[in-house]
Order: sequence, then structure tokens, then C-alpha cells
Amino acid sequence: MFDIFVQLGPTTIILVGVAAIFTAALHGATGVAGGFLMTAALAAIIGVKPVVPVMSVALLISHSSRVFLNHANFNKQTYWAITIPATPCIVASAWLYGKMTSSVIALLLGTVILLAIPLRRWAMSREIKTTRKTLAGAAVVYGGLSGASIGGGMVLIPFMLGSGLTREAFVATLAAIAFTTNVTRTTIFGTTELLDMQYLFLGIFVGLMTIPGNLIGRSILRKLTNSRHATIVDVLTIIGALNFFWMAYRASGT
Repeated sequence: MFDIFVQLGPTTIILVGVAAIFTAALHGATGVAGGFLMTAALAAIIGVKPVVPVMSVALLISHSSRVFLNHANFNKQTYWAITIPATPCIVASAWLYGKMTSSVIALLLGTVILLAIPLRRWAMSREIKTTRKTLAGAAVVYGGLSGASIGGGMVLIPFMLGSGLTREAFVATLAAIAFTTNVTRTTIFGTTELLDMQYLFLGIFVGLMTIPGNLIGRSILRKLTNSRHATIVDVLTIIGALNFFWMAYRASGT
């Protein structure tokens, strides 16, 4: 069950732990980005196919700690408006994930992440005022993407911010939504060969390493202005997307 730790070796395991702390700090400060950046780093080590199941376990732990740290700012109305319509879509797309090739998975991850930038900027320029129906529609898209990818939360950004959430409430509520998403994904992947015991324990290790990063990120969040917050998210989004496109190219064998 610990074969993967032996295969990776102590140096690589330490680097994975450091990357988990660093990306969790970014995620704690921005509410997004850390998950897919850690996914990109881990995919380069273990491959594209198992990375979403492993990260589902890791993010389950990471988001639970983030929910605890930010529970005072949690907005339950926004949470229920998104999770109820999103959950059945997550189940369906998680099931489809097992039938995808590595190149398709990498291409999907890169596309989901990159499209979030123009979507968010378009929404902000239009000053979207989100209604409950709008949130439900965004939740269906989010659920369809999130069952098979990391980074689907980017889709929710303009609509959650358009509902009037503060930065703190946005981070807390998105963490709770992501926690529910990862419970659902892990449950589905656990019934398949995609999440065996060695990948389960690797996911637990990565998840535990994110906890100190979340503490660091929470203190950074309080010091960020809205404009700086948006810039950081965009830069990290582009880096993560380009990395996955490169992985798709390599996995295609061309």
C-alpha cells in the first residue's frame, strides 16, 4: 500500500510536501488556483490519469481545514444554491472520467482553467448581479466540469462575487462547496480502480501537508486588495493552463 512512497523516494516526497504547503498558501489567500497548481505539479510525477482521484482526497482534507478556519464567513444560502444542482452533475462526470485518455484529461483541465479568465473579466465588466437561478445555472456547469477536472471552481467566481460576497465569505463558501465536491468525487472514484490504497495514502499525505499552507494563506488574504487578488489569480491561472496543454501534447505522443 506504500509502494508509491518507496518508488518516489524521500527527495521527491519532500518536494511534494513543500509544493502542497506552497500551493495551499496560495489557495488560502485567493480561494482558487492552489488546487490546480498542485494538480499540475503532481501530474508531472505520477501521471495525468490518477491525478484527479489523488487530488480529490487531498483537497477533501485541505478544504475541510479551510472551512474550519473561515467558518465565521460561510454563506449557507449561496452554498445550498450551488451544491444541490451541482452534485448530480459531479457524479455523472466523475463516472465519465474513468473512460477518458490521459491526453483528453490534460486538455480538459487546461481548457477549464484558461477559460475562467475571460469569463471572470467579462462578468466583472458587465457587473453581473447574481440571482438564485443564475447561481443554479452556473452550478450545473461547475458540476459537469468538476467531476472530471480540478479547477472548475473558476467558473463560479463571477457569479459568487456577483451575489455580493466579501473576499472572506467567498473563500469560506467556495471551500465548503469544494469540500462537498471532493466528498462526491472521492466516493465515486473509490468504487473504481482509479483510487487504490497507494493513491489514497498519497492523497492523504498531500492533504495533510496543505493544512499549514492554509494557515499561512488565511493571514495573507486579509492583506490583499481586490485588484491584487484578481491579478494573482489570473497569473496563476495562465501558468496552470499552459502546463496542462503541454501535458496533453506529451500524452498524445505527437
